[in-house]
Parts: sequence; structure tokens; C-alpha cells
Amino acid sequence: MSKTTKKLTIPIQKLIPSIVTILALCLGITSIRYSLDGKFHIAVALIAVAAFFDGIDGRIARLLNSTSEFGAQLDSLADLCSFGVAPGLAVYLWSLKMIPYKGAGWAIVLFYITCSALRLARFNVQASLERQADKERNDSNFFVGVPMPVAAGLLLVPMMFTFEILEKCLFIASYWFVAPYMVLIGFLMVSRLPIYSAKKINISKEKVNIILVIIGMIFTGIILEPWILLPIIGICYIILIPVGVYFYYKKKGKSDAE
Repeated sequence: MSKTTKKLTIPIQKLIPSIVTILALCLGITSIRYSLDGKFHIAVALIAVAAFFDGIDGRIARLLNSTSEFGAQLDSLADLCSFGVAPGLAVYLWSLKMIPYKGAGWAIVLFYITCSALRLARFNVQASLERQADKERNDSNFFVGVPMPVAAGLLLVPMMFTFEILEKCLFIASYWFVAPYMVLIGFLMVSRLPIYSAKKINISKEKVNIILVIIGMIFTGIILEPWILLPIIGICYIILIPVGVYFYYKKKGKSDAE
């Protein structure tokens, strides 16, 4: 008597989010190759594109109703490579390897990558607990600590400044500035600071066209002059961190009083 086994099949659309995640991973790893060759413009550009794909893979998964534990874990591993290892190595080869004290520059890179791993582990545990409790995240307009893709972008801001805006400024590329700056970004990732995420901003219908035009202008500027606009956006983000913290605790104080 012959036995037949039923083959399990998966709709191709279920794989699209994982394909996007793999693409982001490949871009991040490829940036390491260009960092090793000293082509930092290309390396930073690849990390920026990887961050874009990382930002849309989860949304695509929810849109296609194909979220899964596998996809979440794959995304975390890709993030560690693309936004932990890749930018850390790029900054080391660009500046920190010049530190005369043996191993000091590499120790700072390891600190940053370790903070990246801890940030991911904390996020994964929180997400898992929330799924088990079947509830929405509290204060969903705020992250706990700076998200890893954003931290990678902030880490690369000094490097991007030297591409065009501050080409002749030796201090911003000096390890005297880059080393403490990298440590600061690592601390921001693992900190408990509430970082505004802007995920639930509501826009009135009258302002939709204006917002779309502004967003279009920003994206056009990034395409035409990325090494001018991207570092400026990074500096604005850093400046707005304490503003977000202020409004978070102000809102929390009001809710506690009620």
C-alpha cells in the first residue's frame, strides 16, 4: 500500500518581507567590502539604502498579513550586521584605527557593537512579552533608546560631514572627536531615554498635500545632494532628542496627575 505525503506550500507573497530583509542584509555586508577598500562614500550609501529597506520590510509584512516569528528573528540578525558591525567597522577604518594606543580604537568599536546587540535583545524580549500578553505597546509613539538603524545613521554623521560640507575640517575626522561620539551613540541605544518615533502622527486632510510636497522635496534633496542633507537631518535628530524627552515626561506627568 503506497503512502502519499502532502507537500506543504507557502504563497510567494509570504516570502516578500524576508526577501526585502535579506536584501538589506546583503547591502550592509557589501558596505563592509567598500569600507575595507577605503570607498567610504559607497559604504555609507549602502548602509543608508539598507536602512530604507529595513524600515519597509515590517510594513510590507503587515500589509501582506505575513508577519512571523521567523521574519522577526531574521530582521534582528540582519540589523546587527547592517547597523552594528558594518557602520562600526567603517568608522574604525576611517578614523579610530589611527589611535596610537594599541587596541583602544577596536575596543570602542566592540563597545558599540555590543550595545547594538543588547539593544536588539531588549527589543526582542519586550516584543515577545507583548505578543504573549496580547496587548499593544504602551507609549507606542516612543522608543526606549535610539533604534539601531537611526543609531547607525547618527554614527556616520561625522563621516558624511567630511564628504562635502566640512572637507577641510580635520577635527571632525579626528579620533579625539569620533571616539567619544561613538561611545555616546552606543549609550543612547541601550539607554532608557524615550525617543519619539512619530509613528502615530495624525495629519489633517487640509495639510496632506503640503506634507507630501515637503516629503517629496526632502527625498529629491537626498538623491541630488545626499552628503549635505543627510548629515543635517542627523544633527536635527540629535537636537530633537532632549525635546522629545521633555514632552514625554510632561505628558506622563499630566496622565499621572489625572
